Order: sequence, then structure tokens, then C-alpha cells
Amino acid sequence: MRERTQSILEAAVRDFIKTGRPVTSERLFDAYEFGIKPAMIRWELNELAEAGFFFQTHPSGGRMPTNKAYRFFVSNLLAADTEEDTNEVRMFARDFLRGERKSFIEEMAEYLNVLGVGYEMRAAEVYESGLKSLLDGLEIEAKREILDVVQDFESLPERLVHSGEWCADAACWPRVFIGASPVTKSEHLSVIAGRFDTPDGEFILLAIAPKRTDYKRSVSTFRKLKKSLESKGTTHKNT
Repeated sequence: MRERTQSILEAAVRDFIKTGRPVTSERLFDAYEFGIKPAMIRWELNELAEAGFFFQTHPSGGRMPTNKAYRFFVSNLLAADTEEDTNEVRMFARDFLRGERKSFIEEMAEYLNVLGVGYEMRAAEVYESGLKSLLDGLEIEAKREILDVVQDFESLPERLVHSGEWCADAACWPRVFIGASPVTKSEHLSVIAGRFDTPDGEFILLAIAPKRTDYKRSVSTFRKLKKSLESKGTTHKNT
């Protein structure tokens, strides 16, 4: 992909995540410096749509990112070395070190505005917080789709118990799933997953959110958490 096309794609996804409004060439032209006019940005968006990165609900309307666009956007985030170094993240790490798993999950879920889930594999213990935030953030109206999300939530403990294969296969953390994942089936969700190897066994951390979520903040938070815990000797270093 050409550098300019990639810049427009990433900017369009960021714009949609921020505003929730269909992306238009005029808004991208006003917000970013691509060095080209709106007509050329529109041409680039058309090309990206034909390649499966965007779709339109109306021929004359703006464009919205597909799963393919989100995955491209996230892959570049994962390739970058970013960490969320804030007092809140350091507080999460302290709670984890103290063994206060419930508080850890509650504070992390509130900070990221997600459904936070923690799973201690050896004890088969599941902690969760933030279901209301997740449901409030979903931009769906069909009752069946909402029920699918609720069913995902209810099925989480069982799916996490059988999560060994996808956890063992991954060499790099965090992992990000867009749409259906090993622990959720709804196409309306994204999952950011982290793994910590502690003296008490493996701990899986999930941030479950609508697809229109702040991936950069979540990914950098997970990375900082892992680094903070490793610096305290709580986890074994693995990437």
C-alpha cells in the first residue's frame, strides 16, 4: 500500500473512532495535511472501499470502516512501541501485585471504558466489570444482536476455561481480535487480550469493547501493565 493511501486509511479509521460519523473527504481534508485536494482524497477512499476497507450505507453518504480496516489499523498500532504511562496504570499494577484482582479489573474497566475480564487459569477464577459500559457503547438496535452480546458475556467463563489453545499459540502480547474471537461470537465486538505469567499461574486479561473503541489507549495500557509487573518480578518476561 502506498504511504499516502495508508495515511488516509489510518486517518479515516481514527476519525470514525473519534466521531462515530461516516468519514467524508471534506472532513479529512480539513483535519489532516495530505497535500492533496478533497477530490483526490475522495478518489483514495473510493479505491479503499473497492479493496474492502470501507462501506457505505447510502451511495451519497460517507464511509465506515470494515473489519479489514480496523485490523489494518490495529496491526500498525501493535507494530509501534507505545505505552500508557499514567498514575492510573501504575495503580492497576499495584492492585495486581497485592492480589486485589477484583479491584484491578474494576479500575481497568472504568479507565478504558470497556468490559474488563480477568481469568486466573490455575484457580479457574473469573473476574469481570463494566458490562453496562459495553452495552451503552454499542451502536446496535436489533434485539437479537443485543442478546448475542449478553450471551457472549454469560458464556465467557466457559470459553475462558477452554482458552488454552489460542493462549498457548500466541507469542506476542497483547493480541487484538476484531469481530468474532475465541471468547466472543458477536461481530459487533473487539477484544484486546493480554497474558501475564505470575507465581500463581497464568492470568488472562481481556478488554471487550465495541469495534469503535480507543485501541491505542487499550494496547498501550496493556503494554505498560506488563512492563510494570515484569519490573517488579511478578511475571516472566515474554513478548
